[in-house]
Amino acid sequence: MPGKPLLRNMQHPIATFVALSLIIGAVSAAVLIAWRFQKHDTNEPKWRVTTSTIALLLATLSVFLFLTYRTYNAVIGGEGNGNWTTLPSIRTGNYISLLGLLASLTATRKMRWPLLAASCLMEFIWFSQGVSL
Repeated sequence: MPGKPLLRNMQHPIATFVALSLIIGAVSAAVLIAWRFQKHDTNEPKWRVTTSTIALLLATLSVFLFLTYRTYNAVIGGEGNGNWTTLPSIRTGNYISLLGLLASLTATRKMRWPLLAASCLMEFIWFSQGVSL
């Protein structure tokens, strides 16, 4: 079948394009949502509100990176030992979750614990993905 190897070779670039498009769209949506719901008349210091927004963006980015990582693996049929796309995705997801965890420690009172819980959960998920390879 002459058409089958070409289709198999095109799966990686298509899946990578879809993953990057989803990540860029998710980050844009998270920025707009965070900007829309950020209260400007709060008694909290501005730096705490800013770190809350940053932690929210990092947690959202980590979730969407995980969803695109799982979608990519489903499209290519999984990769037992990792490949040039999955291993950097796992490393990036770990770092993003860790940065979100650190940023959530200085977040505002209302946002601190939910963001900390979400970042810890995503760090655990990304760490378990790396260990499972």
